[in-house]
Amino acid sequence: MSDTTRTPQLVFPWNGVLPDADAITLRDIDIVGVGSFRRHQLEILSKSKSLIVQTHGMQIPEQVSAIYQAELLRTLEWLRPFRVEEGERLNLRAEQERLFESLFPRTREHLGMAVNRLRDEYLENMEWSSWLLQDHWRYFVGYLRQKFPGQADILELAHWEWVQAWIEVQPFDGESAEEPGVLSLNPSLQVVILSRDNLVLNRDKGMYAFVYSGTKNTVVERPLDVVDSLFIDLLQEDRKYSKKQLLEMAAISLKATPQPSSETLEKKFLSLLSDDIIKDVPT
Repeated sequence: MSDTTRTPQLVFPWNGVLPDADAITLRDIDIVGVGSFRRHQLEILSKSKSLIVQTHGMQIPEQVSAIYQAELLRTLEWLRPFRVEEGERLNLRAEQERLFESLFPRTREHLGMAVNRLRDEYLENMEWSSWLLQDHWRYFVGYLRQKFPGQADILELAHWEWVQAWIEVQPFDGESAEEPGVLSLNPSLQVVILSRDNLVLNRDKGMYAFVYSGTKNTVVERPLDVVDSLFIDLLQEDRKYSKKQLLEMAAISLKATPQPSSETLEKKFLSLLSDDIIKDVPT
């Protein structure tokens, strides 16, 4: 019997509290192939703790087994754990129920008495097709949309919580524009629209951007106004912009009255740059 049964195991999403033990157990279903905030957490852990990775290859769906093995090797290369060993068989149903509580805490409360029935129905009808436990919930917002068509409060709440959970684990390659002086959007950018004031979230009606900021090592949330949205729309077009070109095009495109000054446009641009929503490569 391995001594890892006495080693503290981190539960993800992790709240940042470290056990006192020198060694910590991590499970492949929580860490393989992750990026963004979770990878940042793991890299910090690797500097102060001996990491033991438990694998569960026999429980990984056959259709993604080859990809899992490749991602596992890549993860071990950068994580460099103290030891890798096969873990005990997991109760995946119980694990998914626990994870649901962590990913959708406010959605759960808003669903009330129906929450367990909806959760169970989703789990019974959705086959696990990934090696990462959290990926199993990527269709939950769409499932709720079928159950509650037109009920904006619950759908937007669930979307809000899922977007943050998704960004925290996804690997985003090519985080900067490749050409010096050329602007790009953060590849992790997700926009959530609240069609009305949301009392549960304590957020006003409007558009909100979410990105993973590698400089701040966190998921950044930002409400978007007309100027912010215009900058994002322009950078999503199939053309390249320098800072000067983007500011000029924004000034031409704005229909607002009164027209914002060039100083206001530049201030907005620099704010989006500071929040890592817009990426720049120095010349």
